[in-house]
Amino acid sequence: MTPTVLLATSTTGCPDDDLLRSLCGLIRDHAPDGVDAGPVVSRLIGSLVIIAAVFLSGRLVRGVVNGALERASADRQVRNLIHNLLTVATLVLALLGGLSALGLSFSVLVTSFGLTGLAVGLALQDLLRNILAGIFLLIERPFRIGDAITVGDLSGTVETIELRTTGLRTADGRLAVMPNLSAFNGNVINASAYPLRRYSVSVWVPQGDDLEPVIRAVRAQLQQASRIAAEPPPRVVPKLEIDGGVTLQVWYWLDYRTYDENSVAADLVQRLYAATTGGGGQPAADAAITRPSRSDIST
Repeated sequence: MTPTVLLATSTTGCPDDDLLRSLCGLIRDHAPDGVDAGPVVSRLIGSLVIIAAVFLSGRLVRGVVNGALERASADRQVRNLIHNLLTVATLVLALLGGLSALGLSFSVLVTSFGLTGLAVGLALQDLLRNILAGIFLLIERPFRIGDAITVGDLSGTVETIELRTTGLRTADGRLAVMPNLSAFNGNVINASAYPLRRYSVSVWVPQGDDLEPVIRAVRAQLQQASRIAAEPPPRVVPKLEIDGGVTLQVWYWLDYRTYDENSVAADLVQRLYAATTGGGGQPAADAAITRPSRSDIST
């Protein structure tokens, strides 16, 4: 028997495509005697072709979507979310298409996947709730990577926003990982949402000192501080202490993204010293400047 006759005999019932027909004939030649591998091989090859086509199509779609999101300057975490969702959708469609090409009913496959998903959902309720919360957080964006936020007892800078968890870098350099559901259901304070933050420093004026000229001097010094915001204007609030002295609390707003808060606070401390000494360079008797502090919530 010549090779041509062998090929013609071996490819009966195989696909019409030359390459697939030759591959089917090769597999049939090595199949056990009495076993008709033609239909099985044909379905298997068709299934592989469908899976490959779905994967290639999914890769093309992901490339187009990623390019569109980059041109739109979308948030990196949103791009990662959409990329992961498209990858999962591609895998599911490839699996359904491949199994359907093998001869399994598409409706049966969808029903089976639905029942399986229901069982998995009931078993992993907390995990799925956190994943859904992460999706909504990435879409609604109450905070972004790099923002300083407070959620419950946790405060820090957002390092990561994953599908299930959000990572915060605390002020002392530790990583705090919280479930997305905590941020989704809890009260979130985002200190980085606006360019201005309110800070405060305080000066103590001893009993017996004339308060009115001290307040005027403090306000004059604040007007000369060019780095603090003019709007909202700084405020000087006197508070009577138990010992009879008065504490002047100075509230001011600062563009923390442009100016260093510690440098500005140090400058204001020097100005308050000058205001309480009348420009003499030394504080008045028993006068004291408190450590500058920050207030993230205005009143």
